[in-house]
Amino acid sequence: MLAVVCKTHGGLEALETYDKNGFIDKSSGLHGLGALMGRRLNDRFLVICLENLRRLAMKKPRYLSDEVPSGFLGFAVNMINIDSANLYFVTCTGHELRETLFYKLFSRLQVYKTRADMLQALPVITDGAVSLDGGIIKSVGVSVLGER
Repeated sequence: MLAVVCKTHGGLEALETYDKNGFIDKSSGLHGLGALMGRRLNDRFLVICLENLRRLAMKKPRYLSDEVPSGFLGFAVNMINIDSANLYFVTCTGHELRETLFYKLFSRLQVYKTRADMLQALPVITDGAVSLDGGIIKSVGVSVLGER
């Protein structure tokens, strides 16, 4: 599957153009580039636009008793080490990579030390979780079992 990241909505619009009948113009944009390289794009592809995405503002999950779940290490989006060369990249709205691209990819994915910690925290997991020992909860009610 192909995914493309654009800095602005203008970049998104340049990737694909349409003819007067509303069909994709296969000779321009990314389709034209693919044709020139001998690799036509026949399937859909994702485009993630960094502009105007939701800002990063996350509080630790807490039980009703206001206690943070045991083994909670943080949110995956905040655990990514961004190369210093890309650290100061901002969109025209002032958002950084962590607030745009990585939040779009990881959302509120929680990270726990162990699978047991993660399962204990089920009541406060909203958008999935992973554990360092391989546990995966894709969403509420959906888990991944077995070995890789």
